[in-house]
Amino acid sequence: MKKILMTAMTTSISEVMETMFFLPVEIGSKIIFEESGIEKNKLIACQLTFSGDTSGKLITVAPSDLAAEMAENFMGEAKDQLTRDHLTGTLTEMVNMVCGNALSQVKPKVPYKLGIPEQISFSDLNENIDYTSIEIIDAIMLISLIMNEV
Repeated sequence: MKKILMTAMTTSISEVMETMFFLPVEIGSKIIFEESGIEKNKLIACQLTFSGDTSGKLITVAPSDLAAEMAENFMGEAKDQLTRDHLTGTLTEMVNMVCGNALSQVKPKVPYKLGIPEQISFSDLNENIDYTSIEIIDAIMLISLIMNEV
């Protein structure tokens, strides 16, 4: 099930990033956080939990510069007018769109329920889990799909 959901997530990321944020992406390889080059003090991270046939969470990590570009494209505001809350709000909304879109592509026996997307700090991240790199022009974003054990 994780492979099916991850395929749906990566497809959804491509669609959402290109349609809503006007940023073409390429799905990269699996890496651990340390290999990403994202600076710990310049990142924004968020997660969204879901439950249904299976449950888990989608974690997204992005450098703040990329979050600013996403917010600028999404909101139509100049970067110098954006606050940290705008950047966080944009990334949490992106995770909500991606996860909702991906889960709608999977035909569950029990309907999925999405939690509320929330910002998490670097200390909440597990640096040793596998992330999938999402390459965006001159930046990289990370996603990880964590499935709960049943």
